[in-house]
Amino acid sequence: MYLVCLPLCCSAALPKIHIIATGGTIAGRTASDGKGYDAGQVGIDVLLDAVPRLKKYAELDYEQFCNIGSQDMDENVWMALSRLVNEVLSGDVYDAVIITHGTDTMEETAFFLNLTVRGPKPVILVGAMRPSDAPDADGPANLLAAVKATASRRCQGREVLCCSAGKLYEAGRIFKYDSHAIEAFCSGNGLSGLRRGMFDISSVGVLPKVGIIYGYAGCSTLPLRAFIDNGFDGVVLAGVGMGNFYGEVMDLALKAAAGGMKIVRSTRVVSGGVFTPLGEVNDEQCGFIAAGPLNPQKARILLMLALTRTDDTAAIRNYFAK
Repeated sequence: MYLVCLPLCCSAALPKIHIIATGGTIAGRTASDGKGYDAGQVGIDVLLDAVPRLKKYAELDYEQFCNIGSQDMDENVWMALSRLVNEVLSGDVYDAVIITHGTDTMEETAFFLNLTVRGPKPVILVGAMRPSDAPDADGPANLLAAVKATASRRCQGREVLCCSAGKLYEAGRIFKYDSHAIEAFCSGNGLSGLRRGMFDISSVGVLPKVGIIYGYAGCSTLPLRAFIDNGFDGVVLAGVGMGNFYGEVMDLALKAAAGGMKIVRSTRVVSGGVFTPLGEVNDEQCGFIAAGPLNPQKARILLMLALTRTDDTAAIRNYFAK
């Protein structure tokens, strides 16, 4: 589900919000040749100066955590970001955190943070589909919408949220469905009302290695063989239909699962998910794990985090069943 951001009346005591900037299109600048743009070029101070009304709703401070396109996000950035957010929100100084972020992987970062950031204080990721110097840039309006939402206290106790096109989306259900439109996100297949901070990664040095394989007619076994040969701990198959495998890939996945690799069946289909009782594959018999309503990229994150706690397939199934 999503919430529409509504205006609010300011109270005398403004909330204090810490803004963490990571780059993305919201911090992008039009390329010098006028064709396209480069993400992660503008500092957070410039972005905030463009929206002076923010100070009407909250007391703000900020830091430039990184300045990259979100296609360059990885597990190391996620872990460092999660630890920073936990540190910022652990005391009594701040009431919320807002993170500026590229839209390409915003749903993944939000999902990871929701599973690893503790406490009820609001965390909202804010993105944009147009660079900061575009005449019709959408970043300023999204920043304002996010600050208004946190200042209204409506986000207290909710899961991590994403703000785009003036709407708030839950981390468990958001997905990007359009590569160009301002209304780029939907609230669809996924988990709603996820418990914050299910996983403590404070002592985790390196996350388990989990890859994704996209299913198609005549799917090659080469990607799965590469993951096996390189010692990956798990693989998520973005299968066809209800998570089905091409025959040769299925045979190899059975061997991989028998050898200890965790195989999660998700689907390339936008809606419906993968559930054992409804499909053609008996996951318990095969040693697989059904992703339920999670899309492949979120199933990968949950599998990585689950593997920090256990390598028992039945126990990992329980995480997905929740």
